[in-house]
Amino acid sequence: DLTGCPALQSARACDSNLLEGQVVSRAQQAPCTMLGSAAPAVGSALMRAFTSSSAAAAAVPALASKSGSSTGLASMFGFGSSRIDTPLSEPLPTSVVPLRSTLPVVAPKLQSGALEAGTKLMAIDSVSPVSSVALVFEGGSAFESPELAGAGRVLENMAYKATANRTTFRLTRELEKIGAIATCSAGRDHIAYTVSAVKLHAPEIVEALLDATLNPKLNYHEVAEAVAATKASLAAALRDPTTLITDVLHRAAFDGSLGQPLNVDPQLLDGFNNNMLKEYVASVLNPSTAVLAAAGVGLDEFQQLANPLVSSERVSGSTATSSSTYVGGALNLVANTSPLAYVALAFEAKGGLSDPKSAAAAAVVKALLDESRSMLPHASKDHSVLKSATAFAHLYKGTGLVGLVASSAPAQAAQLADAVVKKIENVAKGVPEAQLKQAKRLAISAYKATLASSTGLVGVLGQQLLLTGQFNPAEFPAAVEALTSADVSSFVSKALKSAPTYVTYGSLSAARVPRYDVIAKRF
Repeated sequence: DLTGCPALQSARACDSNLLEGQVVSRAQQAPCTMLGSAAPAVGSALMRAFTSSSAAAAAVPALASKSGSSTGLASMFGFGSSRIDTPLSEPLPTSVVPLRSTLPVVAPKLQSGALEAGTKLMAIDSVSPVSSVALVFEGGSAFESPELAGAGRVLENMAYKATANRTTFRLTRELEKIGAIATCSAGRDHIAYTVSAVKLHAPEIVEALLDATLNPKLNYHEVAEAVAATKASLAAALRDPTTLITDVLHRAAFDGSLGQPLNVDPQLLDGFNNNMLKEYVASVLNPSTAVLAAAGVGLDEFQQLANPLVSSERVSGSTATSSSTYVGGALNLVANTSPLAYVALAFEAKGGLSDPKSAAAAAVVKALLDESRSMLPHASKDHSVLKSATAFAHLYKGTGLVGLVASSAPAQAAQLADAVVKKIENVAKGVPEAQLKQAKRLAISAYKATLASSTGLVGVLGQQLLLTGQFNPAEFPAAVEALTSADVSSFVSKALKSAPTYVTYGSLSAARVPRYDVIAKRF
């Protein structure tokens, strides 16, 4: 029983006196004999607790408190004499809440310009706290010679390695230090390098991006490691039937550079070395034909940062070129171990990215054909033969491919081909208004989702500016909204007049799939 303990009585008196604004000397506190030799230290600790608790309560007027008698151990530890009346769900009465970030009075505008070396610039100082910068070149598999097949994929794995000014270790650590995200993507008709970080580090990411892309050292041992990594990634990609079918579709559809495979046979990279990669880089990574795009950086600041880093002496005299013609055709891939049979049917999307109306129509047709979107009210879902059905729209400068790839059991391969043809025929005959409205919403939503992030924005911005020479973010949604059912049917009808591209994959011995001429006669 500590009721008669002098230390406890003194502590209560101290707490009461402090609340009344009085100061109590430690000399007035009597040690408790029950606490033994540790009593002075414990008493001092108790006094410090009481003093700090009472002082904190007096120093924070925002804490609405009620004084009252407190007894027991709660008072001994300094938290029994007051409580906060303000609920946790409400701000404190005198607290200052910082203002939320608001949109600027004048909306950011997309601005364009050029560097002294001839590199095209496009920038928008968005309200996002993240800045993203992309450098896009005309390159990829369409610009590879037979001797340099797969060079674009190797270059993708060589991104952000040693340069003439930085080692790989230094460049990696500098990017990590500012929390930057660096990526590289090599497609069929372009190669895009992108670096993103908070706006504070915009100068650093511009410098790192331009140094990594324009001054690559291409060390022998690093290229050898990149070749090994590329072989492994290509082998994994080619095990995916959808990836393989996409490559074969382009090979059958186009005569020229777009018909070259993006995912080459890994064995073709045997003997690939740094000298071969240097030859490819010299023909593709040309600043005068490249595009620099930025989101979260103003154009004037962008030019000031980039101009000293892009030398006109770096511009090469010759650059790689590509040309393609859509011809259509058929290819059959026999895979006896595949548990499914696949049928892909595609037609030319004339105009491609160069024609906004054609690009909008291709996106809407893709949504109409996409069976995987359960929210879309399809006109017909009675194709029980389909295991999967995925639409695609691959658009390039002046041309493209739009169509459908579907799968079924091998024994139903013939019915699968018929089902794919019927789905395309149904779109050509006419689209109900409700179905068209939902497809247009899906196309616009997918487009806006891509532009929602600064990384996606600069990717689209750079690709469009590189391939078409212009970019207006409002152009595509407006073109989609303006489409009518007649426009969609007209687009599909014109596409069906071109020679179809027909690819089959799987164990085709179980059932005879229709020949190419039989499929072509149905359109």
